[in-house]
Amino acid sequence: EFFEPHLGIHLEVATSPIFDDKGEVVASVHIARDITERKRMEERLIVTDRLASIGELASGIAHEMNNPLTGVIGFAQLLLAKDIPDDVKEDVKIIYSEAQRTAQVVRNLLTFARKHEPVKQLVNINSIIEKVLELRAYEQRVSNIQINTHFATDLPEIMADYFQLQQVFLNIVINAEYFMIEAHQRGTLTITTERAGDIIRASFADDGPGISEGSLGHLFDPFFTTKEVGKGTGLGLSICHGIINKQGGRIY
Repeated sequence: EFFEPHLGIHLEVATSPIFDDKGEVVASVHIARDITERKRMEERLIVTDRLASIGELASGIAHEMNNPLTGVIGFAQLLLAKDIPDDVKEDVKIIYSEAQRTAQVVRNLLTFARKHEPVKQLVNINSIIEKVLELRAYEQRVSNIQINTHFATDLPEIMADYFQLQQVFLNIVINAEYFMIEAHQRGTLTITTERAGDIIRASFADDGPGISEGSLGHLFDPFFTTKEVGKGTGLGLSICHGIINKQGGRIY
């Protein structure tokens, strides 16, 4: 196997000798096969496995952080209940507020690192998207991503798995962020929810480069990605498609 830099492909070459009547090699046959797609799939599988390991690591870190944070929050509450100078109390309030914010980050991390068996319950689409935006708030802020939301206020609750829908929306948002940043180092993501008859629709529109016509038919194919190798597994939208179908919805 070797990489052909001029063609930009990986080749697998098999060589077989040709013998004459005396058993001597007089020629050889070389067969080259393009294995680029196989190599890409192998690399993406490695990335997928690595991501699973990162999830386990993140879960462990979150658990380790949770215990001291509980102590910080608890002692901050005790101090606030005491008769202490006002300037000190203001400082303790900041400690308490920031510890609470950090604890929320830890809870969010645990939510996505933990495996959940699908459980359908009454959920509100707007609330799920708001939670996803909360998770991505820091990254969006430092990456100059502006979020515009237009949420319908009359949406009924639906029977669905909360965490699986959260995974779907998170994947869509992260994809939008990635391509907007790649295109022009900033961007605007507009999210709209609406009720159309007996259907609830959530729409995501960004000002990134868009999807080429040739890629549209492959968006939900496993391992299909337009990202560089190592920056995308090509599994995200495929998994999202499966989740939405199982929930009785459509993604397009």
